[in-house]
Amino acid sequence: MYPQNPKTIIIKNKFYKTGLTELDIWNYYQKVKRDLLKTTFNRDLMFVIMTDVNKPVIRRKMKSGRGIRLDPKNYDTLITGRSVSIHSTMSNIEEVGIIDIDIDDRDGFRWAQKATSEVYNFVMNDMPVISTAQIRFTGKASFHIVCNFGRKSKIDAIRFLLQKFLRDSDLSRRYSVAGRRALGVPNLDLSINKQRGNFITLHSLSVIGLRCMEVSYNNLMRFDPTKARI
Repeated sequence: MYPQNPKTIIIKNKFYKTGLTELDIWNYYQKVKRDLLKTTFNRDLMFVIMTDVNKPVIRRKMKSGRGIRLDPKNYDTLITGRSVSIHSTMSNIEEVGIIDIDIDDRDGFRWAQKATSEVYNFVMNDMPVISTAQIRFTGKASFHIVCNFGRKSKIDAIRFLLQKFLRDSDLSRRYSVAGRRALGVPNLDLSINKQRGNFITLHSLSVIGLRCMEVSYNNLMRFDPTKARI
């Protein structure tokens, strides 16, 4: 629905020093409507809604108690100027798994890029169970590596395979796998890979107003988060 208060600022930070308004958010989601509907097809969703400047609340269900799903009929009703971020959830049966490159904020963005590069190379060259993979900037401080297995499997089996390959690799000497991040030790987080595990949706904005977007491997080390501004 077109914002009732289009000039009201709901996000303000170093990327948007003058702030993002309800109208900015609404216009963005109108622009990516087709791509977002394609990405969220047949998935339960979680919405992050701003009640005030930089004050998010989570919405997981409709007023009826049903899970949230987007379609062409309800898109313009559910997406408002305060619907900042949209997260998708994993089903019991999936074709993809996600490796979340989890970096301590103090380590910096460059370390996130380096870890993502190393893990992506391993996935593509040393994991024959994976057919393709994509790098996605999460809209915050790091990346997801989305691994396509080429066939549908139980999400628990996908998590098991990712964990086994990563723990048996040289990467486990430099990073923790399915553990906890620590200063100087990035964590390859696999917790998303469970039924109803949630992850930021491609083309969605993050809670700080940056786009979740695909980043090619060739551009990874040159990528700057400011490129994800709307």
